[in-house]
Amino acid sequence: MKKIALFCLLSFALQAQSPLLKAHAHNDYEHERPFFEAFQLGFGSIEADVYAVNGQLLVGHERNQLSLNRNLKDLYIDPIIRILKANKEGDFHQLLIDSKTSSDSTLPLIIAALKPHAEIIQQKGFRIVISGNRPKPSQYIESPAWITFDGRSNERFPTSKVVLESESMLKFGFWAGQGPIPAALKEKLKNYVDQVHANGRKVRLWATPDSLLGYQALLDIGVDYIGTDKLSLLADYLKFSESK
Repeated sequence: MKKIALFCLLSFALQAQSPLLKAHAHNDYEHERPFFEAFQLGFGSIEADVYAVNGQLLVGHERNQLSLNRNLKDLYIDPIIRILKANKEGDFHQLLIDSKTSSDSTLPLIIAALKPHAEIIQQKGFRIVISGNRPKPSQYIESPAWITFDGRSNERFPTSKVVLESESMLKFGFWAGQGPIPAALKEKLKNYVDQVHANGRKVRLWATPDSLLGYQALLDIGVDYIGTDKLSLLADYLKFSESK
């Protein structure tokens, strides 16, 4: 009886967290508490932009924002590994690393930084997704099994290494998120999302309106990861949408 009760409690907890699986913390490092703010809100996915500088992976959106004490290991890798080892990851399942410097200089450093933790990453099924500057798709297979990639619609790539496909919403049309999304744009986006899903991948759009109308439009067309710089706003809205 106790085991059944515990199972029910765990199931309820997972269900309570599920709305945030789609939440993606864009430019996470710009928040007052990088990683922890998004994680404590229950976000499923977190993004960090990295530059390879003198053998280190520094985190920031522009080069003039970089500093030695804001690096990938301290801000993201170390806390993530501690959480995975403590079985406290909840719905958090994906770190998107956006490489701002060349793949040749950046990817080897990412692999070297994560290699000591490869076992726990694989054991947990935690996803490390490389975006931004990536190798040629034909070279993806050369990376370790626990490294995956963010594809684009105009690329041909090995399906097993590409778990996510991302595109700018501006590729399909412009919408500022004020008033209903234009029907023609919504149809284009829905067709794209359906096609990516048919190919067995998840979808992320960027350059989307960071607003309640924007979030709802992305939910309606089935986008898997909804990016935001307004963490609490998105978290509250996803919870509200789930409760309706």
